[in-house]
Amino acid sequence: MGNPNTNQIGRFQHLIARNPIAFVASVFFIMFWITYFININKSSDAEQYWKELYEKEKWEKDALKDQLLRKAGYIQQETIKKADSTLREKTEQQAKTILNQTK
Repeated sequence: MGNPNTNQIGRFQHLIARNPIAFVASVFFIMFWITYFININKSSDAEQYWKELYEKEKWEKDALKDQLLRKAGYIQQETIKKADSTLREKTEQQAKTILNQTK
């Protein structure tokens, strides 16, 4: 028995022989898109990883900087707490006035 796909293989060979530049261009086009989509997935994963790493290191550096400033005597823990409570009180009053205005 003959292979039923031999006619179809002959068609492809005929098309490639008639348009070799189009065949080469289509192969490169397909290769480009495959590698493009693979790299997009890799870059989004890498971007997320580096973003998390950056935020972690930034938090650690901020904590270290605050610790060094406290040790040097520039910042007192009570000053930080007072600034936080003052900010909280100011925003609390503004939030209450905004809520009262909307009613």
